[in-house]
Amino acid sequence: MRLNHILEAQQFNKKMLKEVFTLADQMAALAQGGGSDLLKNRILASLFFVPSNRTRFSFESAMIRLGGQILGSDRAEAFSSELDGGSLEDTITTLNYFADVIVLRHHLSGSAKRAARVSNVPIINAGDGTAQHPTQALLDLYTIERELGGVDGVVIAFVGDLANSRNVRSLCYFLAKYTGIKVHFVAPQPLGMRDDLCQYLRSQGVTFVEAYGPEPPLLDLARKVDVFYVTQIPVGSFGDRLDDYEASKRQFVIDRRVLKAMKKNSIIMHPLPRGPEIPPEMDKDLRAVYFQQTRYGLCIRMALLCAVFQRFP
Repeated sequence: MRLNHILEAQQFNKKMLKEVFTLADQMAALAQGGGSDLLKNRILASLFFVPSNRTRFSFESAMIRLGGQILGSDRAEAFSSELDGGSLEDTITTLNYFADVIVLRHHLSGSAKRAARVSNVPIINAGDGTAQHPTQALLDLYTIERELGGVDGVVIAFVGDLANSRNVRSLCYFLAKYTGIKVHFVAPQPLGMRDDLCQYLRSQGVTFVEAYGPEPPLLDLARKVDVFYVTQIPVGSFGDRLDDYEASKRQFVIDRRVLKAMKKNSIIMHPLPRGPEIPPEMDKDLRAVYFQQTRYGLCIRMALLCAVFQRFP
């Protein structure tokens, strides 16, 4: 497996995914054993124009556990020359002299590809606008693989703000590489999945069903799905339609009724942070694996860092 930049889900094939997951298993053992020095003397730059504690700390923890060092800024937008007319390309070119890998999170879709075009060191996309978040989707896929024993044939329901979720988009691109997948898109009317992703799934022969409206079929789906993948429904996604937001906040919830109807071997996932869509009392149920996703994410990001540097245990 050779990786240079990690920009989007489409650059992976099924064989590469299997190799990443095998390497992540090895990283889990390394992390439990106190880490290693595989990336000693290597430097990771966290360039986050949009704050995200979970993603940033996950990458930085992964680098430290592999013996590397970090340079970080969680408010790059406040210190960047872009504020005075400078360019992202100039920022990346400059950082090439300071770091051996750059983890970039940016508010503009396509920014990771822009950075990769001018960078001599690997760029890892940690979220670019509403486009993609490939490493989050990789850890999501790894979670499904490890919790359910495989991905082929999985029935998954995506619930929440699907129009603006780069996590869901990236995960759908990955799921399309597997066989027998069935997808349910469940969202308030203005926040359904975008047409380009739906067209992609059709082209790949993936079966999907859309349910957009004020009364989500969560109880019915609970009896069918293997995975509930739930996202936040931000108030900003509704503009000035606050009544619609309040109604959605009450309806699109995985509550005790849904939990009771779910299959015993199914799981509930969430990229975090969460809002009222999953009440805290759900956390104790063994099917709630959203905090375990964080542990899987550390292993995946350790694996990806080893892969871009071609340093393996």
